[in-house]
Amino acid sequence: MIRATAVLLVAWLVIPRLRRRSAAERHLLWSVSLGAAAALPVLAAWMPAWEPAWARHFVDAWPARFADLRPVSEPDVIIRAIGIEPRGWGIGHWIAVIWIAGAIGTLLLLAGQALRLRRLVEAACPVTDGSCLRMARDLVALLRLSHVPAILESGRAVIPMTWGVLNSTVLLPAGAVTWPGDRLHAVLAHECAHVQRRDWLVHMLTHVACAIYWFHPLFWIARRQLCRESEQAADDDVLGLGLEPSSYAAHLLDVVRASRVVTSSYAPTMTMASRSHLEQRVDALLAIGNNRRPVTDRASMTVAAIGAAVVLPLAAITLQAGTVDVDIRTLGLPLVIFTTPDQDADPMLPAVRRATPGSASDAVVAPSIAEYTTPPLYSEQARRARLEGVVTIGVHVDGNGRLTGAHVVKAVGFGLDQNALVALRQWQFRPGTRNGKPEAMDAEIDIEFNLQSEAVNAMIANDMATLVGPGVTPPRVVRTADASAPRVHARGSVVLDAVLLEDGTPKIVRILQSLTPEADESAVRHFEQWRFTPAMKSGVPVKVRMNAEVRFHG
Repeated sequence: MIRATAVLLVAWLVIPRLRRRSAAERHLLWSVSLGAAAALPVLAAWMPAWEPAWARHFVDAWPARFADLRPVSEPDVIIRAIGIEPRGWGIGHWIAVIWIAGAIGTLLLLAGQALRLRRLVEAACPVTDGSCLRMARDLVALLRLSHVPAILESGRAVIPMTWGVLNSTVLLPAGAVTWPGDRLHAVLAHECAHVQRRDWLVHMLTHVACAIYWFHPLFWIARRQLCRESEQAADDDVLGLGLEPSSYAAHLLDVVRASRVVTSSYAPTMTMASRSHLEQRVDALLAIGNNRRPVTDRASMTVAAIGAAVVLPLAAITLQAGTVDVDIRTLGLPLVIFTTPDQDADPMLPAVRRATPGSASDAVVAPSIAEYTTPPLYSEQARRARLEGVVTIGVHVDGNGRLTGAHVVKAVGFGLDQNALVALRQWQFRPGTRNGKPEAMDAEIDIEFNLQSEAVNAMIANDMATLVGPGVTPPRVVRTADASAPRVHARGSVVLDAVLLEDGTPKIVRILQSLTPEADESAVRHFEQWRFTPAMKSGVPVKVRMNAEVRFHG
């Protein structure tokens, strides 16, 4: 809605100051502005993301003290679980419900006015007066209308009005055919001008836009300005037919005084006069030298094309510092229990090969795995492709056994490389030693992926687990990533398999669906910063298995 607000705000600041332009031209600008603002939120959801260099520099140049005001990509979090007790709705659900309820309520008001109009039409009868019909046909010829509007008369009508596009209708109050000829001519000319300008179609589209964005005051302000310019533009067309401004203004005042009833702003018709705009219209009619030029079809198409050329890039542009969405689904799967096998006794453990050479006189012992926690697991793509191979990871282990660096030396692809990194970063290491003293060393670790060991690793990951079920309270997000994810030039999703620990910390188990190495790494780093309330069962925190889909928009 920020883009739509910006468009309407610019229109509100600029268009009323274009006093030298005609009312028809201002009406066209308001129509394009309101239509663009209404379409922007929809287009933004469908247009491919575009972030030009100047926008990137603009966001990066914001002062650090305003960092919390920067637009960031807030992940959408949806938590679902099998057998978990339902919780109350969050604020996002209530906002959506209020929005929909307000839109429905506004549309119901419009529908009520439409039913009232239908009753007016049912009680109306066609005008048969010959002079009135001849007057209407003459006006159709002068205004170059494609058809003659149907002219009705009703005792329930309080003011002249018109509606329709292809089969337009003009409704007159009872006794209108007995009015003085000048007044009847002025009224019919005004209503036919609305038909020629297709104002009713714009009027109804504006109603729908305001119903959808009922909570946004700028939409209602734009609608009010649009109606005002529409009436003044029709007045200008009437004067263009040769009527005297003072005489036409007098007829307008007489019609308004005779109506006695305030028409509803939700009426699905174009009424000839409204008390709220009457003073401005009379002033505009009597002003000498006003621009009363109509808008040609060519000018309308030109402005519409310029509007589209502005709106489409505006809908695609993004100023987000990071472009990821995270969709989390808890699964009713066994929970992960990590084991610590004996490295020397288990042939399935990865092989650690020393990579930092030492002199022949040195007694050098390469770093070794002290605690083998998360096993390296297959991605779904690699499993479907029945891919096997060895991923070699280069690591740096400091003198305290901490892993301070890891990178892929030999890749296999299909997400296995990143899965090897995910698992390896959770292992504990013994530092390498030189002459019995701990020393920081570089090493390479071979991690073999084969379908036979994958089945065993999956059993280890799901061993001794408790299924979620009745009485389990689902987790809630309490903190997303502290910093925006780095820019990733990829479009698609990375699906993570994670375990939510008892303290609400997510522990990445593997990548189920890989995108690119850069996107995989960014997804893991981004989601590792999230924090949740723990899942609770009988008042005790429990682990929960979940999938997190991280969507990149390019």
